[in-house]
Amino acid sequence: MTMLNPDAALTQRGISPGQSPLHIRDMPRAVRDVLDIRDSVTIPSRHLSPLRYPGAKSGLSKVIGELVESASQSIGRPSLFVEPFAGGASTSLSLASQGLVDRVLLADADPLVARFWQVAASETEWLIDRMHDEPVTLERWDFWRAWQPRSKDDRDVAVKCLFLNRTTFSGILHGRAGPIGGRKQESAYKIDCRFNKEALAERLRYIGELYRSNRIVDVWCKDWKDTLEDVAEWYPQLLPDRVISYIDPPYINKSSKLYGHSFDPAGGYSSSDGSWENDTAHYQLASYLRHNAQNRWILSYDNHPALTTNPELYSTSRMTPTKESTRLLRVRAWRISKRLVDLHYSVSSRFRGRRKELLLTTLPPTRVPLNEQFMPLEFNEDS
Repeated sequence: MTMLNPDAALTQRGISPGQSPLHIRDMPRAVRDVLDIRDSVTIPSRHLSPLRYPGAKSGLSKVIGELVESASQSIGRPSLFVEPFAGGASTSLSLASQGLVDRVLLADADPLVARFWQVAASETEWLIDRMHDEPVTLERWDFWRAWQPRSKDDRDVAVKCLFLNRTTFSGILHGRAGPIGGRKQESAYKIDCRFNKEALAERLRYIGELYRSNRIVDVWCKDWKDTLEDVAEWYPQLLPDRVISYIDPPYINKSSKLYGHSFDPAGGYSSSDGSWENDTAHYQLASYLRHNAQNRWILSYDNHPALTTNPELYSTSRMTPTKESTRLLRVRAWRISKRLVDLHYSVSSRFRGRRKELLLTTLPPTRVPLNEQFMPLEFNEDS
């Protein structure tokens, strides 16, 4: 079967492919007053994100929401919730939808993921039309696997991300993951079983509405460090107490197998600041959060023992900014609270069932719950 050019079906409908989102400029989008959600827009009843994302944890959005809502009693409702590892962005979308935060900012180092959210937010109807015109077949899966963008701003990058995410095993954007149903399509679950176009269109329109109403401030294609530093630089009018960064990095045990950060099908979640695969980036992230983070933060991880016992990671009970960071950036020595929460995993049969997720945060300690949901560590937090 001949594989069609993705632009061919758009010609008669006047949809122009290959153009960058109109809002992408050299300057980040400004913080604006939040507008009401229009009554004509349907809020998806179950899932808000159009993406299935590797490593997604059932229930984590609810846990983060409870934590933020509790902290708001002391610091006020957060003005901005930043997600530097946006991925499927389920947590940000949930908090923005519930009004637990005024607005959210999404960022991801993966250009495939970042471009999807940029186009979904600002060119919503174009993406919906483009999705409806796309046949969900094994031939198209092969096409998009091989397809390369003309430029980093190509809007069809968003189509590639959405198509492969909805048709690949567990939504993994990685060269070794195959199509749902396998090459022979003999499984009960075929390649299109996760591609309900009407349901996806509803979710995409809601994303567009969150952007129109200024509840999604912007979407950046940046790594975590640039994102955290640029938020402080570009939005200095926001109080540090009311800006929360939610950081959900690749897990120590399986990051190299699940995440992709390249158009190269061989993939691998790489970083200019270090490698997640050999743990370098985990140490660099920990050092930054302990010494340089200018805003409140929440960090979620797999419950790996090294995370809370290694002094170079998070064994400390308080941030320890340098004198220079304190003087120049006004970094504070916030206390780091640590909890374990139970979540349901879905990525690999090996990890299905209930497991404990590690949660660390610099939100006010008296507002960090301590109960059956937010459990204390099995050792002293001050160790």
